[in-house]
Amino acid sequence: MGWNSHIDFDLYEAIKDLIEEGYLEEGTPAYGIALKAVDDGYENLSPKQKAVYDAVVVPALRRRADELEVMRHSD
Repeated sequence: MGWNSHIDFDLYEAIKDLIEEGYLEEGTPAYGIALKAVDDGYENLSPKQKAVYDAVVVPALRRRADELEVMRHSD
């Protein structure tokens, strides 16, 4: 395994998109936890970190995915 084999690049791109679209703010605890999930995996988050991730990041990812789906169908 390479040095970056644990990094979730798809999640990283999704987090960048959340920032760009205003769904997540850089410097917030949720942002830091999202980056930790990218680097270390969700399974390595603490229970408190998982709670924040599930309460803030997951809903933002779902909203953005729904928004993108609507945009795809409107083309």
